[in-house]
Amino acid sequence: MPHKLINDIQLSFRKSILKDVSGWIFTNFHHRDTLTDFLLKIDSESVSTRRWIYIVKDFGNPIKILHKIEKEALSHLPGDEYFYSSQEELVEILSLHCKNKTYAILKDKNIPVISTVDGGFVELLAENQIKTVSAATLVQLTKSILSKEQIESQKKAGKILYDTIFKTWEKIIFHYENNLPLFEKDVQDFIVESFEKNHIITDHPPIVAFGKNSGNPHYDVTSVNNSQCQKGDVIQLDIWGKLSNVENSVYADISWVGIYDSKIPEKVEKCFECLKSARDVVISSINEKQQDSFQPNEDFNITGSFLDKKVRDILINNGYEDGIKHRTGHSIDTECHGTGVNLDSVEFPDNRLITEGCSFSVEPGLYFEDFGLRTEIDVTIFENKAFIPGADTKTPEGITIPQNKLLTC
Repeated sequence: MPHKLINDIQLSFRKSILKDVSGWIFTNFHHRDTLTDFLLKIDSESVSTRRWIYIVKDFGNPIKILHKIEKEALSHLPGDEYFYSSQEELVEILSLHCKNKTYAILKDKNIPVISTVDGGFVELLAENQIKTVSAATLVQLTKSILSKEQIESQKKAGKILYDTIFKTWEKIIFHYENNLPLFEKDVQDFIVESFEKNHIITDHPPIVAFGKNSGNPHYDVTSVNNSQCQKGDVIQLDIWGKLSNVENSVYADISWVGIYDSKIPEKVEKCFECLKSARDVVISSINEKQQDSFQPNEDFNITGSFLDKKVRDILINNGYEDGIKHRTGHSIDTECHGTGVNLDSVEFPDNRLITEGCSFSVEPGLYFEDFGLRTEIDVTIFENKAFIPGADTKTPEGITIPQNKLLTC
């Protein structure tokens, strides 16, 4: 009987632009490679005291290489089985099927999130004349291409997140107008409670940063770091989550920013206007280069690196190069920081293609000693169009998504 996982992997070979690659080699030991366990649906609690190898060829039956005392390690997967009890036997079997061929493995010099295979195994393959290339494109096509159902879950999560932002800002305004003390933890707790009421789960509490704390992109509220908001402070809100009541749901991830005042300082407004232009160039660049479809091919060159450079050019040309501290965006799938294409040309340069079904954040930020700003949307490619999940949501005042002006009190 055809196996869906193997069909998906072999289909990813046909969709990818990898040339002269004979298959994809997986391996694990003591469940150290959690990405491999996820991709092959391996129970993290199962016994794994010996190395196993799973070879998915570009066509035909997969190959299992298993230790004789752990023959059932891959029993849920199809394939022809070979057993070993010594390193010599393992190498002999591996060489029989793979010598003088090229295989994709989970390694990549630029993208550490998918570079999870152990170095010793890479060395073992090289010593036995088995060439390897990065499986980055295959990971994207296998794990990070969203189904229609997953995209619907992301849209619903996005609407909840935007609604949460608006309600959170109403709370902030109430404290401002009534001269009530407001701490970062108060706002964070309000957002978390809203998530719980709306069946949203997240892998980390949201970022709430007041004043100079907004200049730290990964600021974390703690019992020690819990500032009280002062008039004129920048308030940075970064929230992400997915539906807890939908299987294989996908994250939405947004950032909004405002001022704890009725007036906006000129330097803050100028900075935000530049960020907004940089953010919005991503969708316009995709639309300008859009072809008949977002299927990968050699002539289709919209990559994560290409889009990141577009954004950086705007920030740098406006004199903000010193304020840039991170890439433009990250892949989004069932994990907030997914394994698909990132918008990145500098930190972890990503030359994978933007394809149908992929999703990523667009979150340019500028950071200084006294404040920082980040505006973030998600972009998903569906039916050959780029759209913003949850974008039909509006504030009570009619502000459309994405954020086009700073919030004020």
